[in-house]
Amino acid sequence: MVFFIPLLLFGITANILNIIVFTKTGARDNVTVSFIALSVSDMFYLSFISPFFIVITFHYYVEVKLGIKLNWLIDKDVLAHPSYWYSFVFYETSILITVYISVVRCACVAIPFTVKNIFTSRRAIVTFITFFISVVLLRIPVFMTKRIIHEFDPITNTSQLVFRELYDGGMAERLYDIMNRNILNWTSIALVIACLVVMVTKLRASVRFRSSVGATHPAETHADTRDGDLNNAQAISSEQGAGKQASESESSRQTSQTKTFKGKKLPSLEKEKQQVLSSKEAQVVRAVVLVAAVFVTCQTPFMAYTLARRFESQFDNEVADGKFLKWSKYLWLFSLISNIASFFALINASVNIVIHYNFNSRYRETMKTLWKHH
Repeated sequence: MVFFIPLLLFGITANILNIIVFTKTGARDNVTVSFIALSVSDMFYLSFISPFFIVITFHYYVEVKLGIKLNWLIDKDVLAHPSYWYSFVFYETSILITVYISVVRCACVAIPFTVKNIFTSRRAIVTFITFFISVVLLRIPVFMTKRIIHEFDPITNTSQLVFRELYDGGMAERLYDIMNRNILNWTSIALVIACLVVMVTKLRASVRFRSSVGATHPAETHADTRDGDLNNAQAISSEQGAGKQASESESSRQTSQTKTFKGKKLPSLEKEKQQVLSSKEAQVVRAVVLVAAVFVTCQTPFMAYTLARRFESQFDNEVADGKFLKWSKYLWLFSLISNIASFFALINASVNIVIHYNFNSRYRETMKTLWKHH
């Protein structure tokens, strides 16, 4: 738990930096707008969930470990829990934005000539707002079971704000587990993996076609602008659509540019360009595989324990005992898996800066320029 605080600080700082860098590059296209939206959503998630981890960590190490009793001016649950539940509105919005970005990347490979007309920046903004509203609506049943109320304390003879959860027989929690933690997550993962398969298949087909032609279009070798994944994939796939019309001219160009020495052909400039493009294709595949791997890995713990909770009613921190709640017999295991899931969720919301820096040349150059100016 002590590692959560540095990770939160890193994630919030990284997402603020992402917003600044992408804004500097110009938020005019679908790609940049999508990454800004994802960074904003991740930043709000980390900011809203921070009070929970700060209060819980402080309570554990000061009151539990050191045995120092603290007099909280406000009930610590009021400081920790409300923002915790609201934070997942942004986390689940980030999931949907990630799926959207994967679909756009896939479309750039599958339908490169029409993708710009379909996925515009204005439509992206409308889509992200729709995502956010949809997630809020799905969470309303859970929000209705959470209350901050004034409660009289006879020991101190004072009234203070306290956080209370209304017991509804577990109906809201079951609905949340089914809709948000399982259907949403499983569908998102399936879409991301499907997009990855389509992209890799199309890129391999492009490589095979270019190999049969024997050369590449010169314009493609310079395709690397806004996003190391998206635009390279779009440029590579554009070649696949236009390649059939240019195959004869490309073959003759390769023949004219190939040199011979003692009856043996030497590699031409076109072949060197083909090797450069192949390395870019490999970078595209690596980036998309990395994004998919991070997404699936970070979602799996949440999905595992919520799915287990649906099959084993005792798998929770508290369980119903008549009209009262008592600690579950699986409390330790549930707490362990919950902490693991929370840690991976923080990773998922913080690690995008590493992917952007390594696979997005324009992001990298803009960041270097900002460092030089400061």
